[in-house]
Amino acid sequence: MAEFLSQDEIDALLDIAEQGDDIDIADEAPIVSKEKNYSIYDFKKPNRISNEQFKAFSTLHDKMLRDMITDLSAMLRKIVDIKLYSIEQMTYGEFILSIPQLTSLNTLSLKPLEGRIVIECNPGISHKIIAELLGSGAVASSDNLDRELTEIEVSIFDHFYQMFVKHMYKAWKEVSTINFKIESRDTNANAIQIISDHEIVLLVVLEITIDEESGFLSICYPISYIENLLHKIVEKMFSESKNKKASRRKDITTLISGAKMNVEAMLAETELSVAEILELKVDDIILFSKNATSSSSKIYINNKEKFLSASGISNNRKAIQIMSNLDHEKQETLEALREIRNERDIKAKASADNIQRLLKEKEDNNY
Repeated sequence: MAEFLSQDEIDALLDIAEQGDDIDIADEAPIVSKEKNYSIYDFKKPNRISNEQFKAFSTLHDKMLRDMITDLSAMLRKIVDIKLYSIEQMTYGEFILSIPQLTSLNTLSLKPLEGRIVIECNPGISHKIIAELLGSGAVASSDNLDRELTEIEVSIFDHFYQMFVKHMYKAWKEVSTINFKIESRDTNANAIQIISDHEIVLLVVLEITIDEESGFLSICYPISYIENLLHKIVEKMFSESKNKKASRRKDITTLISGAKMNVEAMLAETELSVAEILELKVDDIILFSKNATSSSSKIYINNKEKFLSASGISNNRKAIQIMSNLDHEKQETLEALREIRNERDIKAKASADNIQRLLKEKEDNNY
């Protein structure tokens, strides 16, 4: 503390505290780096998503996964784990290059919005889900995962997509009513072209794990189609967060409001040595630290000194009246500030005396 507070600041804090006002020490000013901070900006791929929108978009899909894990586990009768792997901003052309050429692809309409989105499930997990739906469980080692899915496998895998679309509708319903509908299915990435290769998309990647086998499922959102909803997602997710905190605070208050605490009033107290206690006899008199006519007493809450009170009688019953709050932390802060001020006064006096001594020695030498 001594390294940051000036003498004037300490005096001001003491004046405020001694007047009975609360001490409010402001946070330290942030240290601004003198180095020039900059980042490389690619004008071909402008950042159209803010950090808040990224966080809200992530929260939206996290909520979707919680219910989806339960339904997929029930569908496959297996323990399934689904995690939000990443959310990235890229061009549509980069998305097509990032997925296998032969994979499972579905395009979904966004009525009443314009345009479509793409859902891709790579062979690493799609073959496993199909095997589980067929009842075999294990993918044959002879099965080539790079091959195209057959029409029968596409129809079987459609059960998974229908369940996935249901959870997407449920998650987005909190923001806006979007009717996701599967429009087309394909197994060749080059055959799906919903926008031009240079347009920006938001790619959500989910990692699905079943029996220690994992693979990725990607949702490709063209930003131009959902841009008007991004601010709604932020408002919805952050308002829910605030409501949860307020609700949580209310729940905690309700839970602790019924807690019972031990309240004791200490009318007087004194100190005795062990030897004095051992020598006590019948009819001995113990003197306390305060006058017998004093009505002041201290109130302890669960053995912790908390209030100063006055003792008396109310309706023919012993009673105490709370007079003030004993704020030990404030007193400790005041004492620390006083000590710092005293130390600085001593140092300032010593410095002034030293300067006077040097000046006197210089004058003496001149004579």
